[in-house]
Amino acid sequence: MTDGIILIVFSVVLLLVLAILTNALSDDAGFVLMVWHHWQVQTSVGFGLLMIALVTIVLIILFFAVRTVLFGSEYFYQKRKAKTRRKTLMSLDTAIRHRLVADDAGSFLAMEDSLTNNSLNLRPFNKKKGSALHLLQADVACRAGLYIAANKHLTQIDSDDHELATLLRVKICLATGDFLQAKSALELLLIYPEQSVAEPIRESLQPHFDRQVGVLWSQLAAQIPWQMLSQSILPEQQYIDWSLWLQALLTHDMPEQAADEAIRLLLLMTPEAQDQHADALFAVLIRAHADQRAFALAEHILSQRLDVGLLSHWMSVCLGHRTEDMIQCVDRVLVQLEHRYPAQPDVVLARVRWMRAQLQSSAQFEQMHAALELLSPFQNHKLIEHYQLIWQLEDHMGMDDQLRTALLDNLNQ
Repeated sequence: MTDGIILIVFSVVLLLVLAILTNALSDDAGFVLMVWHHWQVQTSVGFGLLMIALVTIVLIILFFAVRTVLFGSEYFYQKRKAKTRRKTLMSLDTAIRHRLVADDAGSFLAMEDSLTNNSLNLRPFNKKKGSALHLLQADVACRAGLYIAANKHLTQIDSDDHELATLLRVKICLATGDFLQAKSALELLLIYPEQSVAEPIRESLQPHFDRQVGVLWSQLAAQIPWQMLSQSILPEQQYIDWSLWLQALLTHDMPEQAADEAIRLLLLMTPEAQDQHADALFAVLIRAHADQRAFALAEHILSQRLDVGLLSHWMSVCLGHRTEDMIQCVDRVLVQLEHRYPAQPDVVLARVRWMRAQLQSSAQFEQMHAALELLSPFQNHKLIEHYQLIWQLEDHMGMDDQLRTALLDNLNQ
């Protein structure tokens, strides 16, 4: 209702109340006596109430008249709007400048001044501030570490922006260390598409929205890597940072059922992802004591292509598992690699490491030194130089301390 309608309704109600009171006082009018210094006024209760009502109505009419002249006319409205717009734009300019120099706290304070304190929403053209502006302010507040202020703005968003607000809440939970809450929020974002309840805003922001979900999911997986293996729904494979997750699996404490969880990791990763991150995946499987799966993975990858890191790591593990089956497996893989990559330094080094271990166990030292001659064409290869230093230290246990120290220094460089 407009102000005029409100005034009319209020006046009618007031007059009706006065009429009821007048009728109630008709039998006993009573009197009202007002004394001030030498002045004295005496009247009936009904007339006194009528005068009070008339004065009230006159004051209300004057109030609305002055308000309409000063604030409701188009001229004054535009004048005040232009003044407020100038203040708003100046504060926004300040916010942008602070943001460009990574001063997120200063940017948020300037944005609060422009979008909250200097609001353009003046009556009679009153409208709610846009939900996206609250999201923007919450994002800047989150970047500045002002998490309470960010959550305050997130309570003002519309339902259409609910999933975007959930993304920001995940960021806040990650920043504050509330990983379980972040995990729950991400599960909601992953379940929504499965239940066909994705908002139009999310659909309009694809594929960037799903990429952001994958980034946050990967950041959470880096914090609680083994717990994330129990997830039933994952982001799309291309948005998961597998290298970050696998590195976290190698550094965090393992659960009791680490082998089962590591095998589940193989089921989660696509063959392409396994091939791309074969070395790190092999290390995770070995650490989780899923040796059989690790050796099968390494043999499969090395039968397809040469992965230098995986080859070196695989050979190091095989040297500690010299069973009959392992010896046959290693010989088979090395023969395939030598056939496809003849005179490749890393393949030759793997063969020499394997030959040296077998000859050393049978004390065939002359043949062991002859095997080392296979590495002579690759003296500038860093990994070969590294192992040659190790072998020098192993084969000459009685060398003087000065020479041993020099070799150790070269080895640690």
